[in-house]
Amino acid sequence: MSATSEKNGLAILVVDGDVLVRLTIAEYLRDCGFTVLEAASGEEALVVLQADRPVDVVFSEIELPGPTDGFTLSAWVRQHRPATKMILTGTVKRAAHTAAGLCNDDGPLPKPYEPQIVLERIRRLTGRAGE
Repeated sequence: MSATSEKNGLAILVVDGDVLVRLTIAEYLRDCGFTVLEAASGEEALVVLQADRPVDVVFSEIELPGPTDGFTLSAWVRQHRPATKMILTGTVKRAAHTAAGLCNDDGPLPKPYEPQIVLERIRRLTGRAGE
């Protein structure tokens, strides 16, 4: 299932408990032409995903408020929405080892990250690297 966007047809779910970080990257991705959904916690992200909304990529912080962290969210996505790509970000030391089996890319992006690096990962994961 793929989302529709005027420019590129991809929907990104941005999950981060820090409202300023979430709004900044979400706005950047919207400016790049993506349809962007936002969630402040793992639980909010699961509500979006369980509603069967079109989501091509989940970009999530590892450390989220509440009982569902980024690792748990990634495992859920892998099991229930295997076509959805996963990118994790954060500063957790155990992240590299744990995220290796839960991400579709080179492991978690360390924070702080450059928005352009996020865009490059999304494009690479979705086969749109040259856009």
